[in-house]
Formats: sequence, structure tokens, C-alpha cells
Amino acid sequence: MTQELAEQVAAAVRAHPAVARLDGGVFGAVATYLPGRRLVGVRIGEGDEPVEVAVVLHPDRPIPGVVRALRRDVSRMCGGAAVDITVSDLALPEDA
Repeated sequence: MTQELAEQVAAAVRAHPAVARLDGGVFGAVATYLPGRRLVGVRIGEGDEPVEVAVVLHPDRPIPGVVRALRRDVSRMCGGAAVDITVSDLALPEDA
């Protein structure tokens, strides 16, 4: 269940037009370990732990609004769980 949910959350976050990519956050700690690979940028918490998502955003939209939208959407996908969103960086045009 956690594997499928992590993959669904990652796909939904990547699909947001303001998201350039998922990111591991500071020290690469935001990740889900799956059989044979590591899904960077999403960590599904256990019990009361929040879902963690780390992203790099395009700078063309207001960051607080993007974070609110991502938090709302991910929380809905995860049954109302608390969601922590980390904006690790902005993707400037020369970075794209």
C-alpha cells in the first residue's frame, strides 16, 4: 500500500505545472525505499507522522499558493494525513 501510495503521490505532484521536479530535500532524506529503487521526493509517514514531499518549483507562480495546493491535494490522496511540503529550490530558466 505504501509503495502504491508513494508512487501515486509522486505522479500527482510531478503533474502540477509549477513543479519542476521532486527533490530529496536536505541530506536526501525525503524518499521512499521501494523494492530495487528509491523514490526521491516523497516519504509516506508511519502512524501519526506526516507525509513529506520535497520539490523544486518553477518561479512563475506564487510559492505559498502552490504549496497550499500541493498540501491539499496530497492530503486528500492520503486520507487527510498531515503533509509537510519542502521547497528545496527554484528552477531558473538556465537550470531547466
